[in-house]
Amino acid sequence: MSTNNRRLILLTGIIAAGIFAATFSGTQLMSATAQSTDSDTQTRSTLSTTGSSTVKVDPDKFTVTVGVETNGTTAQEAASSNADFVAKVIAALKALGVSEDSMSTSSYNVYPVYSYKEPVNVCRVMEGYPVPPECYISQEVTGYKASSSISITLDADGAIDAGQVIDTAIGAGANTVQGVFFFMSQESQEEIRDSLIGKAIANARHRADIAADAAGMNVTGVQSINLNDVYFPFPTYSKGGDFAAADTQILPGQQEVTTSVSIVYYLS
Repeated sequence: MSTNNRRLILLTGIIAAGIFAATFSGTQLMSATAQSTDSDTQTRSTLSTTGSSTVKVDPDKFTVTVGVETNGTTAQEAASSNADFVAKVIAALKALGVSEDSMSTSSYNVYPVYSYKEPVNVCRVMEGYPVPPECYISQEVTGYKASSSISITLDADGAIDAGQVIDTAIGAGANTVQGVFFFMSQESQEEIRDSLIGKAIANARHRADIAADAAGMNVTGVQSINLNDVYFPFPTYSKGGDFAAADTQILPGQQEVTTSVSIVYYLS
């Protein structure tokens, strides 16, 4: 082998050894750094706490559901009579100022009405023997009933209140009222949610500061924050005593909304 070739092989080996040494050294350094970071993290003191915020709000929406039930000797007769009354109820609500897009049909049914027919003769059935067909109590269709209901959703602070809707519907022919539901609109829920989260976090920090001070430490940072869902109550149900009376009074009352957060703080 020539002298030049031997020198080339030697130079290649030196370069390869250098690369390996640099790579190994870098790996060791990264490993040491990671171990140091993990060790630092593990030795840092933490404090876990929760914060909450609650507010009472007035519902800004309500839904009234009114209905009409009619009877007839045939299904067509019951349905036709029902349609006439519902049309009158809708017309009266529109005259009150309720827009058509604020009303919706929530249910509609037409079904037969049965009556039970006792056997003509008194039957004496011997034990162990089947009951004769003529001894069974039979039922027969004696008419039909049609029922439908309309839900009206309006602003709770608008010009038309729930009592006016009920009185107007009954005056036009509605004979069932399924109640009044007060609730928060989606827009109001978003506004309340945003304000409650900030207050709940401030409450958590206040509690953390008190605990840290009692332990002779200080809050220096946040490790994690967990936001819990804001609780909005189910629509509240209100029902007056006598819907047939004039000037029905429906009082919505207030609803309580609350949220909470869980936070882990760093201490020093």
